[in-house]
Amino acid sequence: MKRFYPKSEHDPYYQVMKSLAHLPLGKLLTHAHIEVFERGEYLSRCNEPIHTLYYLISGKAKIYMIHDDGKQSILQFLSKDNYVGELSLLGVEDVPKDVVALQQCVCLASPLEQFKPLMLSDAAFLHHLCVYLGQKVLTRSERFSENLNYPLKNRLAAFILFTAHDRIYGEKHVETAEYLGVSYRHLLYTIQQFKEEGILIKQKGAYFIADPQALQVLAKDIRA
Repeated sequence: MKRFYPKSEHDPYYQVMKSLAHLPLGKLLTHAHIEVFERGEYLSRCNEPIHTLYYLISGKAKIYMIHDDGKQSILQFLSKDNYVGELSLLGVEDVPKDVVALQQCVCLASPLEQFKPLMLSDAAFLHHLCVYLGQKVLTRSERFSENLNYPLKNRLAAFILFTAHDRIYGEKHVETAEYLGVSYRHLLYTIQQFKEEGILIKQKGAYFIADPQALQVLAKDIRA
């Protein structure tokens, strides 16, 4: 992870931060900095307290839930305009979840220890967080409905497109099957269909997306 503290227009990410000034979190900009996470790096860990509120400016990440038996499962995916640490800020989550970058993630970082009182006293920012959390609930409800109503090939297509990096898809089959609510066998059968149709090409430990347009057609408007 790399940190940047843009103060002038010659500094990296200065213009990026300036572009956020119109948002409800704009008041926090003078107290925030930029943190950049590369693919595979963790924005938060389940065994470490959260010290920073992150606003995802660009990139994608996934949230893991760690179960009592040590197993992990994908809970949700994050992309542009999502937060990490907002539940800790509000005091409703004592044990954070693992959040790992799927690709480079550029984040606006606000240290909680220093600026938590400022955030919690900003009515406009809190209203913004309420709307954001409501939208998250709706998104999860819609994904549950999609799991019931769309065939696996459509949902898997959307999942592959979202999680792929440079046209390489490499998510673990066990985690993918659990996230999509299907059996491991059903998942492998559908991936084999994609291979036979020339959509995916098997590589060492991953798949190359040979026909992304075909996946786009199958994915429709489904969210990963």
